Amino acid sequence: MRNFFREIDLWVRQWATPVVRLLLYACVVGFLLFAIAPLPVLRLFGASFDSTIFRGMIWQLLTYSWIHGSFGHLLFNLLALWMFGCRLEMRWGSRTFLRFSLVVTIGAVLTHLVITPFVGQSNVPIIGISGLVYGILFAYAYYYPDDIVYVQFLIPIKTKYFVAILGLLAFLASVSPMQTGIAHLTHLGGLLFGYLFVRDPRWFQWIPVPDLERRHW
Repeated sequence: MRNFFREIDLWVRQWATPVVRLLLYACVVGFLLFAIAPLPVLRLFGASFDSTIFRGMIWQLLTYSWIHGSFGHLLFNLLALWMFGCRLEMRWGSRTFLRFSLVVTIGAVLTHLVITPFVGQSNVPIIGISGLVYGILFAYAYYYPDDIVYVQFLIPIKTKYFVAILGLLAFLASVSPMQTGIAHLTHLGGLLFGYLFVRDPRWFQWIPVPDLERRHW
């Protein structure tokens, strides 16, 4: 079994940068744990105002992002993380990309947790790495605005327009009275903190991160 996982890791290393690879693994493990014991995992690792802020379970500011409720949700997020995150990590280096991931992951959910008590949704648990994905998409569009992405693998659109549309849709959905079960405020928070990091990353250099192995790409 150990050799099996080693072979998988060697294969993943060929396609993913170090931090992206760790995030992929964390999300896969979180998804499997959630499938086995959904309620305990949700209560322990999902983020909500009641548990994360009021009860002081601050680890949920990170662990919420590793839990996904469906395979489709997991697949879309990990595909976007791999497609856009690897290029950013190659541009910045693993240390800076790790710092970015921490800032955006925590900032995205804090945006949601701070606002939702005022609209009566404070105890709705938040899961998924979508907030970080939105931050990555913003950063990618900032550096590579004219790159083409294919929406639904069919419709070509420049990344700057794609991210602008995503941001507008997230904003409209967040102010809509209709409840969709999607944490749109977390998406907006990801865009916001992605913007703040890209515009002036020096504000976040106080966050200590370990030195990571960096492959040459």
